[in-house]
Amino acid sequence: MLSNNKCILVHNILEEELKELRNDGFKVVEVSREMSEMTVSDILNGLRFETVNADLPQEAVILFNGFSDEEIKLAITTIRKRYKEGIFAAVTPSSIQWKFSYLVEHLIEEKEWYLRNQKGRA
Repeated sequence: MLSNNKCILVHNILEEELKELRNDGFKVVEVSREMSEMTVSDILNGLRFETVNADLPQEAVILFNGFSDEEIKLAITTIRKRYKEGIFAAVTPSSIQWKFSYLVEHLIEEKEWYLRNQKGRA
């Protein structure tokens, strides 16, 4: 992780929620679908390589970079009070090297697996 770059990466988040996140004091980096083939590391470093054939799911994604576990828990609790949709995750030493599109696909698969395996549990 780029611990000196504490921020959240967001994709497919409504403009109103982006304003709220900024008002909450978060440094927000928007990831457009044209940036989907860039690695998370390149995005965090401020590079912008737009691709022509970007195909990214419409899932809302919020990725935390450089936050402690406690900060992430608090942030998710705060954000979930007004924004129920989407996937929340932390940038890891492995995922920082992945293309953003691959990471989103991976997170969606994890979410689907979790939802399938939670059915019937109280």
